[in-house]
Amino acid sequence: MTDAAREDDKLDDVREYYDRIAPRLRAVEQQNWHLQSRMSCVLATIDGYGPGPGGRVLDVGCGGGFLLEALAGRGYAGVGIDLSPESVDIARQRLRDIGADDRLDAQVGSAYEPPPGPFDLVCLTDVLEHLEDPRGCLRALRDQMAPGGLLVISTPNRRSLPGARRWLAEKGMPGINLSLAPIDNWQTWVDLESHAAAAGMVPVSKRGIFFRPGGKVGSQIGRAYRYGTVRDLERRASGTPLGRFGFYIVLGFRPLP
Repeated sequence: MTDAAREDDKLDDVREYYDRIAPRLRAVEQQNWHLQSRMSCVLATIDGYGPGPGGRVLDVGCGGGFLLEALAGRGYAGVGIDLSPESVDIARQRLRDIGADDRLDAQVGSAYEPPPGPFDLVCLTDVLEHLEDPRGCLRALRDQMAPGGLLVISTPNRRSLPGARRWLAEKGMPGINLSLAPIDNWQTWVDLESHAAAAGMVPVSKRGIFFRPGGKVGSQIGRAYRYGTVRDLERRASGTPLGRFGFYIVLGFRPLP
């Protein structure tokens, strides 16, 4: 079996994984401080560096439409794509419910074969870790970006507290259990900047968010994220050196001329 065929098989497993959990993810969004926390920094990056109302967006890995809904409220038009048909159906219904389906759509699609641009804003949230060829993905997205456009990536940080916990589990530390997708290759800040440079892009914004540890203890600590003050403190810390140890990396890139 070729490497491409092996990745196709793994991506099929990823699709089945997200088809299975899509309804549950949608149901718990408002109580999922993990999602709320990292998306707040994704949106802060978009608000600070994106084109603003009227811009055309491509949301890669749109899932159930959480980010698309926020972008609809900011006046964006465009499309979201996802490997999971179940997630796409949820996103489409969501856009219909808020009356945004005349300017935003969701489609089944591949991160390696994005729809034609140009796009002023490209979002790649919680996707890159599920790909065997991140540079191939970024090159494909770069080709569809408008001059001066913005690419926003969020992905788990291998050099974080949960990353250390994962490393211990992989080394056989007893009592540490992990629940991971079929492909789950966590990245580092250096990895992402290197991938983007190879695709002809430079960073304009760097954040690292979601500082709580993993496991049951971390889940209990995470209850504090329901409070706006806690989330505001984390968002402010995300752009400082402390942010480099956050669980999720959130980076913004622009294409080179």
